[in-house]
Amino acid sequence: MRRLTIVGVSLAVLAGVFALGYMLAPGTNESLGSVFSHAAIAKEDPLFSSSSDQPLTTTTFRKVAQNVSPAVVAITAKTAVKLRQLDFPFWFFQDPFGFGNPQQRAPQKREKESWKTAGGTGFIIDKSGLILTNNHVVQNADEITVRLLDEREFPAKVVGRDPDTDVALVKIDTGEELPVVRLGDSDALQVGDWVMAIGNPYGYDHTVTVGVVSAKNRWIGMGNYDNFIQTDAQINPGNSGGPLVNVRGEVVGINTAIAGLRTGIGFAVPINMAKSILPALREKGKVVRAWLGVVIQSITPDFQESLGLKNRQGAIIAEVTKGSPAEDADLQVGDVILKFNGRVVHSSRDLPEMVGLCHPGTKASLTILRNGKIVRVKVKLAAKPSSKTLAQKGPEKQYGLGLNVRDITPEMAWRYKLPRGIEGVVVVEVEFKSPGQRAGLEEGNVILRVGSTTIKSAQQFYDVTSKLKTGVHILLVYRNGNQVLVPVRIRGND
Repeated sequence: MRRLTIVGVSLAVLAGVFALGYMLAPGTNESLGSVFSHAAIAKEDPLFSSSSDQPLTTTTFRKVAQNVSPAVVAITAKTAVKLRQLDFPFWFFQDPFGFGNPQQRAPQKREKESWKTAGGTGFIIDKSGLILTNNHVVQNADEITVRLLDEREFPAKVVGRDPDTDVALVKIDTGEELPVVRLGDSDALQVGDWVMAIGNPYGYDHTVTVGVVSAKNRWIGMGNYDNFIQTDAQINPGNSGGPLVNVRGEVVGINTAIAGLRTGIGFAVPINMAKSILPALREKGKVVRAWLGVVIQSITPDFQESLGLKNRQGAIIAEVTKGSPAEDADLQVGDVILKFNGRVVHSSRDLPEMVGLCHPGTKASLTILRNGKIVRVKVKLAAKPSSKTLAQKGPEKQYGLGLNVRDITPEMAWRYKLPRGIEGVVVVEVEFKSPGQRAGLEEGNVILRVGSTTIKSAQQFYDVTSKLKTGVHILLVYRNGNQVLVPVRIRGND
């Protein structure tokens, strides 16, 4: 019994010494990360040692932040806004008894120019000063300023924009070579991988947050090319356009959106998507995408049952646009597109991206299900027509008011925090210097009525507004929790 007691005491002493040594050991605050492995880090990566089994520690994140931050910039975009106001009635003091001209005494309307300022982030991808950011950070901006890590500021100009993917390319000229980031491979990302976000939330320059990849291929209702990386690395207003970085120090995404404040859910554009359009942005300033010319729907359980499908993969054609490549290839309403160029169409959201990443003139192969039989169809994709050309089929943009509107889907209602049951169309983009912008309409506004016509769909909105003539038209708009009447003036040169 005594021997057992001595053994027990000895073990307790050894455990205490071990615990004390653990607490006093240098670098203890990094030991929690030692359970992770650097197995995914390439041996030739200059940020890390040549050992592929080096433990992932806070030193890893420190090195990533130190190496990437010099190439991260703060972006300030200023847009001129004209405000209408009444002159203060100084006439009362000049002519208190009303002997003067009554028209001179009446308050006069005048316009005052003000500035709307927005902040965001970007990162340098070329030593000459080319910077990647989000389109929504710089769209419609009259002045853009870029601030470097060393606090120097430079004016910037837009080289190219792609609203469809929310990616933009801007440039500054500093007369010197600038530090750049390395672009990684977003396709290689796995759910659970560590990532770091660097940006300027709420104006706090070069804020670093760390998290993991929570999900991939997220669709959040922003457009036809939704394919977001979801992360719990903290992202806030001002992070837009900043880099999402892996533990190699490579940019794998562009931080773009959040699922509401204080949710801890952020979304980033995959860097591979941005890389695919960079040449077009740099050389042409825009992206010309291929076009098939179909309206598609998802395969619901009812469709699956009626068509005898084994699963719900594919996209069913609901409409074929006249004069489109789809019509030329004899695609028909009710056809189910199962594969595009050999790639499985898992859902209706996949097809627009697959087509949009092709160049006009591409000869594509479609595998479709028609009347219970598998059919293979060849189609030559064309350049996507302008919205103006597609006006009769419900364009994305209406150039009379300069508004890009969408039907209010559950995703749109979630994104813009709209009240349940609201009817109308939501504004997703306002054309620069358009009647809509001059009237103060903004993204997220809901158009409820145009004149005396209640608006229930985007198609109806375009049908109504395409017939508007020069003059002032009154819109009923929901914004900031209230309904307001907004006068919109269409000028003869609009």
